[in-house]
Amino acid sequence: MSLYYDTRIRSTVVERWAKVDVSNMDFGGPETPEDQVDPEDSSLFKDTKIPLCFKNQIAQELYDKEEEEIKEAVRSKREADALIKTVYTTVGSEREELVREFQRYVASFT
Repeated sequence: MSLYYDTRIRSTVVERWAKVDVSNMDFGGPETPEDQVDPEDSSLFKDTKIPLCFKNQIAQELYDKEEEEIKEAVRSKREADALIKTVYTTVGSEREELVREFQRYVASFT
């Protein structure tokens, strides 16, 4: 969702959220200044008073209506992200090696 949130999804989310009557509920704390939010994180850190599940629902609706070329770009990005190995996505010896690499990297600065 972060790939197109600012350019293709956000305006629809904000417009539809304005029509939802949930004035008796508070869905977030203080807003983060927009110039401090990385575009990749905009779906999480912009419009924090709008629940993420609502944003995801709108994103899915818009995605379903997109051209196949756009869907392919989104799929490619998702697949590329899935190939990135982190300590959160690996187990066993792969994870241990990543931790050792990180420790060597940090040690080189001290």
